[in-house]
Amino acid sequence: MDDVDKVCCVLCLQCEETETTGALSTKDEVTAHQNCLLFSSGLYCRHSPQFDDLFGFTVKDVLDEVKRGSKLNCKKCRKKGATAGCETKRCNKSYHYPCAVQDGANNVEDADQGKYGLYCSYHYKLTQRHNVSVNGGPSSVTKSLTCEAGSSKVRLMQISTTQMATFNINEGSAIFLNAF
Repeated sequence: MDDVDKVCCVLCLQCEETETTGALSTKDEVTAHQNCLLFSSGLYCRHSPQFDDLFGFTVKDVLDEVKRGSKLNCKKCRKKGATAGCETKRCNKSYHYPCAVQDGANNVEDADQGKYGLYCSYHYKLTQRHNVSVNGGPSSVTKSLTCEAGSSKVRLMQISTTQMATFNINEGSAIFLNAF
């Protein structure tokens, strides 16, 4: 097969299926990797994945995300089309998903809840210092869940049981109110 005949991901522009990118899927002449879709900041899975779709993402939403990403340069490769951004609101680092992984970004995911995001390596290290856990158990891994609330995102964090505290999240930063 010639390179011209290969199908490539509209988000990362790579044609290979790797452990990092996940499988490719095509619908209505739009092709994307599963992980590129899951970790794109502006995409939300609206449907249950089916055999003939883009893992539950709509073609229109994917094309809208491609358009949004066309204005963003990837921190790693410096090319346009970066749709995966750091979960820290004030961080302006954007990547193609495979570039984020190569640059040391860390995934935060809760597949049961359908929540996916990533932290750039800098902000991931900062969250590690606070020993935050997504499931409430002690962990050296910090995870953040992003939940949809209408059209906005709300970041939920839990402190490990060894460092219980109540906190308020404002503008993406945790303010500790009471420590037990």
